[in-house]
Amino acid sequence: MKKQTIFCRILLPTMAALLLLPPLSCLIFQHAAEKYAYEEAIHDLDRLQQNILPLMQNIDPGEFAPSPDTAGSAGNFLFQISSYMRKTAGNAKLIIFESRMRVIYPRDELEREMITPLAADFKQYILENKASLANGSTELKSSDGQAYLVNIYTMPMESAQAKYVVAYSPVSKIGSWVRDASILVLIISSVFALLVFVVLWLAIRSITHPLHKLCREVEQIGNGSFSEIEPSFQLKELEDLRLSMNQMSGQLLHSEEVQRDFFQNVSHELRNPLMSISGYAQGIEQERFDSPKDAARTILTESKRLTELVNSLLTLSRMEGDPNSPVLNSVTVIDSIEECLDRINGLALKKEIAVSLLPFDETICAFGDEELICRVLENLLTNAIRYAKTVVTVSVTVEKELLCISVSDNGEGISEKDLPHIFERCYKGRGGNFGIGLAIARSAAQKMGGTLNAANAPSGGAVFTLRLKKR
Repeated sequence: MKKQTIFCRILLPTMAALLLLPPLSCLIFQHAAEKYAYEEAIHDLDRLQQNILPLMQNIDPGEFAPSPDTAGSAGNFLFQISSYMRKTAGNAKLIIFESRMRVIYPRDELEREMITPLAADFKQYILENKASLANGSTELKSSDGQAYLVNIYTMPMESAQAKYVVAYSPVSKIGSWVRDASILVLIISSVFALLVFVVLWLAIRSITHPLHKLCREVEQIGNGSFSEIEPSFQLKELEDLRLSMNQMSGQLLHSEEVQRDFFQNVSHELRNPLMSISGYAQGIEQERFDSPKDAARTILTESKRLTELVNSLLTLSRMEGDPNSPVLNSVTVIDSIEECLDRINGLALKKEIAVSLLPFDETICAFGDEELICRVLENLLTNAIRYAKTVVTVSVTVEKELLCISVSDNGEGISEKDLPHIFERCYKGRGGNFGIGLAIARSAAQKMGGTLNAANAPSGGAVFTLRLKKR
């Protein structure tokens, strides 16, 4: 399955969203603006209606009755209308027709001449729909293709001077404004989308470029170059990754050095007994020994030493290479300690070392594996007997939820130089054997979810402490 890059995963969906942003913004704005503009036009007509209708309804019918002075009465009404329209701001306008459908408002001749074609369209509509005229807004198109919202009112009395009042608002003017504004929104949103795309591209580039550099550095680490990655990065996450990779590089370098030392030490430990076995075997073959039994004894001793080393290496390899954790159970500590004391009793007598177990609550149980606990304690006791002057002490204490088994001796202790490396494979301190026993002990402790630590006692001698979960 082909893997996606960061560019494909982030930039392509974002690009699609940004391409949709301008037209969607334009459509949404156009719809909202048209709705708002129509509502404003209707509002202007309603406001005009609220002020014109009272003027019409408050007129005394006698004032518009046919008489010699009715022109003056009609003029007073038109004067009030003109005065109101001059004070009112908005898009709504008025046209007033008299009974013979002549325009009597606007009163200004120039303004009246400008609206003559529109007045003719309104006149035609009124004549065609005279019987069905009703209050309310109607959308009409003029002969020049322009659209208007129109309210038509009929005077409440019979009059020859004023018959129809037409209030109108130009819808096409609103539509033109909306179209212009929509184009502007489209341009602005397109520029904004382009800027967002550029900024996002630069941001992703600032991440992918260092990542490519880190990938090349990882390849170098894989090829055996463990130099630190420089320089630092501005992004915290990338800088944390760089520091982690430098730490990993250092650990790999240390591991390689430990492995190299391990093979060198193992080769040395294997070579010495093999050379002894080979030399004595050749001497026996060539009958150079007066007592072949002595040579055979030496061969047997070196073979035992060689077998012990190989078994230790196999044990360590099996414990470190097995990913499965052992089945942990409740283990009575006193049983494991007494079993280990029995095993090393002969060695202690041979070295003339007294091994003592301090009193403790013998009902205490640890959460672990009995065989692994015995393996740890046997290695610690054997090691302690090798370096003790006269006494090895075993003690059991409880620290919160942990059970601690300590093995201490009254020897010279562990040198400060050896202490940090005491559990490394094939690391031999002064007087060490193979340098594998303590590595096996720590690995066994970790398999049980515990820890194994080494320190020097204040009174002298070394102290090894196994900590396990208390059951």
